[in-house]
Amino acid sequence: MASVIYAQKNTNSPYSYYGLGEIRFGGNTENSLMGGINSYVDSLRVDVRNPASLGKLQLTTFSLSASADFRKLESNASLEQVRTTTIDYLALSFPVYKNAGVSFGLSPYSSVGYKLASLSTENGNSITQTFEGNGGLNRLYMAVGYEFVKNLRIGVGAYFNFGKTEIQNMRSETNVSYIVNESSNSTYRGASFNFGVQYNYKVWDKYVLGTTLSYTPKSTITSTNSRVLSTLFPSYTRGLIIRDTQTLDLGSNAKTNLTLPSELNAGIGFGQEKKWYIGADYTLVNNNEFDNPFITSTFVAYDKGHKFALGGFFIPQYNSFTKYWKRITYRAGMYYENTGIVLHNEKINDFGITFGLSLPVQGFSNVTLGTQIGSKGTKSQNLIKENYFNIKIALTLNDKWFQKSKYN
Repeated sequence: MASVIYAQKNTNSPYSYYGLGEIRFGGNTENSLMGGINSYVDSLRVDVRNPASLGKLQLTTFSLSASADFRKLESNASLEQVRTTTIDYLALSFPVYKNAGVSFGLSPYSSVGYKLASLSTENGNSITQTFEGNGGLNRLYMAVGYEFVKNLRIGVGAYFNFGKTEIQNMRSETNVSYIVNESSNSTYRGASFNFGVQYNYKVWDKYVLGTTLSYTPKSTITSTNSRVLSTLFPSYTRGLIIRDTQTLDLGSNAKTNLTLPSELNAGIGFGQEKKWYIGADYTLVNNNEFDNPFITSTFVAYDKGHKFALGGFFIPQYNSFTKYWKRITYRAGMYYENTGIVLHNEKINDFGITFGLSLPVQGFSNVTLGTQIGSKGTKSQNLIKENYFNIKIALTLNDKWFQKSKYN
């Protein structure tokens, strides 16, 4: 599965050129369909954005999620429709000892995927430039959570981040017989951590008040870089033929250190167990800590990012034996994010709404289906506005492991 996720194209967003690409949602599908809130703690599902949730896990949980993204890219001059499909995460979590849980998994952290073209004229000579990028950063993780006091849990997660990106910049001119192509490649390696705490408090013996706090310190990953300059000749029968290639001496930029920004998340929610819940989250991401001396642009600046999320769920009657639809979990939410990317003094914001269903299957297992509808960016300053429609599907299988034998 690692090679499949490593090779897949996860996005078609021009904004994935900046930073380490388009940052993926790091939680489970159930929470993503509630606007991305993280304050609700489920004993049957895990959201490793806060590893403390593992302290409440009661059954072994295998989770797999995939999504299909349909996106319309619109500028002042053109309109394009693109789509991608991707695996969102693969995870195995299980309770161990008393009030403790462990989780292993694999998921994308960021994705790079774009293809753009620009036309210009210099001294009566028409110039065509194409820009294409692919790749991203993936992470393999292990997380541990423990409930050391009733309803109070702590947790820690460790990540091994790996991936690569390839960026192609091609330039052709009407009065020049050959095409110039610059290929820049980066391979990433590095570790990161996150820490979390959660507390649930019963109110009037019927309702629950949930709070969550998690922190991801900034970390450093190593980027091994290379850049090749080529001249190409177009051929009607053989496509582009390579004439010359030259590997450039990057000096100190052959190996650079990149900073994964620190992140702080806080959330609070209120509801009735196994019936309804509503919560709100705030996330601060210090994107101003990011710098990449290998890939630079004079048009971009990085600022602190902020995200607000609001959402919840409703279950008509979780233990109904006669009416299946009463056992379905109905989820909905909304979010607003300032990504921290500033282009030509324009902040790149993202706003969306989510809704979905969790359909019970055998035992406590379920299938979750949902959609995410949103808009990102702006057409001001000749930028691009993205309208997207995302379909999500997740499978969560639950079972009981490590049971003590009662009979020999």
